[in-house]
Amino acid sequence: PAEGADRQRGERPEEGAPRFEAAEVVSTVVPGYPPNSIATGTVILQVSLDKWGEIEAVKVLKDIKSLTPEAERALRKWKFKPARLDGQPVKSTLAAAFTFRTIVTGAPY
Repeated sequence: PAEGADRQRGERPEEGAPRFEAAEVVSTVVPGYPPNSIATGTVILQVSLDKWGEIEAVKVLKDIKSLTPEAERALRKWKFKPARLDGQPVKSTLAAAFTFRTIVTGAPY
């Protein structure tokens, strides 16, 4: 093969190979901190989207009992642009992480 031919092949997608575009987050809602919780940490949720980018299901991947409901409530308000395969919208899944930290008032900085 000609010099550089391997490099050129690696830079372009193969002809006929499926072209996948991941779903995109269009807008988000930040969860509030539950008033009766003292927990901190990260809740991880998996969201399943239909081919229109609408939420079909939410699955908990990492649970913090007092924080997960608020994370799920916020996630269900997010808006998504659907994933595409060869230009056609398709179902997809993605993960979202929500980190909760307590704020100590009156603490020196």
